[in-house]
Amino acid sequence: MSSFVPVGRFFSMGDGRVGQYLSTRVLSVRTPFRRYSRSNDVCYLGFEKLSQAQKFAQSLASSRLRFSVQKSQALTQFPYEIKLYGDTETAKRLAYWDRKDHDRAAQTSRQSSVIAA
Repeated sequence: MSSFVPVGRFFSMGDGRVGQYLSTRVLSVRTPFRRYSRSNDVCYLGFEKLSQAQKFAQSLASSRLRFSVQKSQALTQFPYEIKLYGDTETAKRLAYWDRKDHDRAAQTSRQSSVIAA
């Protein structure tokens, strides 16, 4: 992952769609000004390897969620993504755990640099 992702900030994606990165690998896309917009909501989950995406897709399938695994179209910083249709609560939970992982990694990095100094 090499590009900056503005987590939390809303941005226009054209055609009445609004995007918001919930974490570095979770993008929520909504159409807030259209009637019945909730049914058009999608979330993109980024993965570095196809095998990771396929493994996660199995858990989504067991939860009977509607999704597709594809080469990256929305999350350009990842080679593969899962497009999850309509279920924003799952995406919010995934983003929460992704942010926790990043916080934990940053904290470990800081502790390592203090020990080395």
